[in-house]
Amino acid sequence: MQKQIYLAGGWFTPKQASLVERAHVALKQNPTIGYIHSPQEHQYKGVTEDHDPKGMFGGYEWANQTYQNDIIAMDLADMAVVLWDMQDEDTGTAFEVGYLNACHKPIVFVCEDDLQANPINLMLAKGITQCLTSVDELATFDFQFVAGEPYPGQIV
Repeated sequence: MQKQIYLAGGWFTPKQASLVERAHVALKQNPTIGYIHSPQEHQYKGVTEDHDPKGMFGGYEWANQTYQNDIIAMDLADMAVVLWDMQDEDTGTAFEVGYLNACHKPIVFVCEDDLQANPINLMLAKGITQCLTSVDELATFDFQFVAGEPYPGQIV
């Protein structure tokens, strides 16, 4: 049975946007994946910071509905892939890790930065199921069973 994936990660810097784009391509190649929900593709009424004809971006209606859409998508997902940028940590992504963990969803954490030189908070490290160090690994990773493994990097 193919898995439904919630793809979490910031897309606010060129590095983050590249991680999301590369991850999406790799996940599409993976035969164990059936559906990928990428929140940036499901903003309320298609509104983004760069596309906002009615001035909704950042307003209550947009924020509320975008948040609710993401919550529903996390609830429906079988598991998550979380993309992490050590140089520009995204608080929204950290929230998603906490929410997904509370919902008992396996979390495959992907970080291409040096895990030994860049410690992460223990709450994040303990909330993930498995850590990959290259987005490319997503193309062949077996999402049918994600066995828990300790986070291999430095923790603070």
